[in-house]
Amino acid sequence: MKIGPIEGTHEEVKDVFKDNGLNLNDFIEKPEQPLSKIWIIIPGTLFVIFVATLLFAKPFTPDGKLFIFILGFLSSIWIAVSVHVRFKTMWGASAVVLAGLLIMLVAFGVMTPSELLEHYQNSSEKGA
Repeated sequence: MKIGPIEGTHEEVKDVFKDNGLNLNDFIEKPEQPLSKIWIIIPGTLFVIFVATLLFAKPFTPDGKLFIFILGFLSSIWIAVSVHVRFKTMWGASAVVLAGLLIMLVAFGVMTPSELLEHYQNSSEKGA
């Protein structure tokens, strides 16, 4: 067992702390439990449902489609927050939000997939 610079058997480490008047529990922290996968699965499922609804359900009014678009984008934000909490990566969360927004824009009909690729190619050429 090793705690910082102190190394030895369980009893030796415990005795060193006891001999010096220290409480071993003050130095040991339980590792933080990772966020459950369900917090990514639920919003992911909702996102797929909202995208499919926008793509395949035609009888909605424009306000209804906008409401579904907003719900879909909010579910992608929920996924991004869950990814950030679980994996501690801001890049991953940012990529999820951007991808969610672009997918919802295509599903909403604001842009076509070919226009999306053109914008990507133009922005990558300007950045290079």
